[in-house]
Amino acid sequence: MNKFRLGPLWWFVILGSIIALIVLSTGPVRGGGYLLAAVLAIAGLGRMALPESVVGALVIRSRAVDGAAFLLLALLVGVIFSIVKLTPLAG
Repeated sequence: MNKFRLGPLWWFVILGSIIALIVLSTGPVRGGGYLLAAVLAIAGLGRMALPESVVGALVIRSRAVDGAAFLLLALLVGVIFSIVKLTPLAG
């Protein structure tokens, strides 16, 4: 039986996502969204380029499918945060 390993890239994604959510909730919303998109894009590129020993638990399907899924998610998150209306509500 193989030991289940999370891998350094998995930890990067988790910690980067937590930092992005902290920035989203305490600082500029758009900046936090772009940070989350960057973390997802790095995860996608890492999944396609790095060996499975580094990627760890991010291995679900083939390299191409996992990488494309992360990159598509990064693109969608970036587009959503670029078009979301961030004006304050009128009181």
